[in-house]
Amino acid sequence: MTKHIIPEPIPQKSAVEISAFYYPGTEQMAEWDQVEQTMPHIKPLLGWYDEGNPEVVDWQIKWAVEHGISSFCVDWYWNKGVQRLDHWVKAFYRANFRKYLKWYIMWANHNEIGAHSTEDQINVTRFWIDNYFRTPEYYTIDSRPVVVVWSSDNLDRDFRDEAARKGETLAPGEGVKRALALSDRMVREAGLPGIHFINMYHASHYEQSIYDMAKNAGFKGQMNYNFRNEAFHTMAPDGLAPGDDIKRFSFDVLVKAAPKWWEATSKDNDLPFWPILPTGWDDSPRSFQMARIVYGRTVEKFSKVCDDCRRFCEANGVKRVITAPVNEWQEGSYIEPNEEYGFGMVDALRDAFCTRPADGFPPNLTPQDLGLGPYDYPPMPHLALTSWDFSKDVQGWYRNPYGSPHIRIADGALRFMRSGIEMFALRTRIQPFAAEQFKHFTVCMKITPNIGVPPKGDEKMTLLWGTPENPVFSKELVINENSRASTAVIADGEYHEYTLELSGHPLWKGMVEELWFDPIPLHLAYADIRWMRFE
Repeated sequence: MTKHIIPEPIPQKSAVEISAFYYPGTEQMAEWDQVEQTMPHIKPLLGWYDEGNPEVVDWQIKWAVEHGISSFCVDWYWNKGVQRLDHWVKAFYRANFRKYLKWYIMWANHNEIGAHSTEDQINVTRFWIDNYFRTPEYYTIDSRPVVVVWSSDNLDRDFRDEAARKGETLAPGEGVKRALALSDRMVREAGLPGIHFINMYHASHYEQSIYDMAKNAGFKGQMNYNFRNEAFHTMAPDGLAPGDDIKRFSFDVLVKAAPKWWEATSKDNDLPFWPILPTGWDDSPRSFQMARIVYGRTVEKFSKVCDDCRRFCEANGVKRVITAPVNEWQEGSYIEPNEEYGFGMVDALRDAFCTRPADGFPPNLTPQDLGLGPYDYPPMPHLALTSWDFSKDVQGWYRNPYGSPHIRIADGALRFMRSGIEMFALRTRIQPFAAEQFKHFTVCMKITPNIGVPPKGDEKMTLLWGTPENPVFSKELVINENSRASTAVIADGEYHEYTLELSGHPLWKGMVEELWFDPIPLHLAYADIRWMRFE
């Protein structure tokens, strides 16, 4: 075993408790691949790192606590017992420095309609109790473990629907109240003092009805995950540069809007709203020409936001703040040390909130300073395949996070849920083959629609391919929609074979090196693919 030589963290003191959202979204090199292709200049100082490596987590802990961050609010996924993106939490519990940093769940429950139920709420709460809540590293408020719920609306909808099936009518808000009460009761019965639930606020304006619902449901606080659309609506039309709109505007808007947002959302002391520190946004690696971009972010501008927030906290007696994601690299929301800003962003946070020791702040060390690393995943494999049977593994196909949140092998098929409809679900980069070898692309798959999103009957599956002459996306990050073929599909929960004719397509030529596939543009539908092949 390699001797651990990372220097012990030196936590910095702040009068305001600083938490930070953490997105564990890079479980393999394929997740980094689109960032590397589209925005290589933002590469983290840890490299295209393996989040499941405890030594990587040790560096993240050290950098966090030495810059004033005392806890991470970690995106956590559970969909009817299926977990994903839990690799970081597992690595955290094996990290040497875990005692320095607390963590807590941000339950990212943007699941399909009907995923929540009394049975599932019992199961997920039991998992929390058995695995997290009793560990000393789990974050608590007044000794109560903290859980942030991404979508109270989803919980409310499914619990109200469940009640309706039993002949009971619940008013809006009563479903989520029932779900939270169930979890809270289980935790108390397990000998803990209950759960401190926090509601994720999604509206772009202050709305009293949302506060009232959250308070009635049993939430003890509110947060918003990022600060983007809220800033635009807070400032528009004031403070916008010519040509700016909701899909592209300056970070200056966030700087001006943040204090207004903190004031607007601090009206209810019984349900405190944690002030949010914006960390930018540019989801070009996921959305390409459909990206939303906040441009012009600098260390100086972020420093002003931090200084303004500290003054707001001092004036209003606020004891807790949270930064928007420190590492949403695919969405351009990050302050973790990287090649673009170095340590500038986290230094700005520290300098604004932390008391400078007499002998100065700890030096900003990197793995390279100590001869450690690199922590990069192995390069994304480009397999020499033109047919896939999915008998054992995904065989080089990877998810687009905006198109398929999780892919796995189940019952002899590649299975995933289709999320959204704007982006392709799957992609693979392959060893090039000559297009002229093949005339058709054939797929055996079934599409099972969600009960809440029925098909219209005109849905199509689509294959998109890239060659050196006609890449999937250009340097301007525009998807090449010309190199594509489509055919109608049937969403009836049964297996069918579909064939795409390729030989007559004017761009089916040259050396094919990348493939993107979308089984159906139907939100929340499940796709099971037994095989696909070029013929």
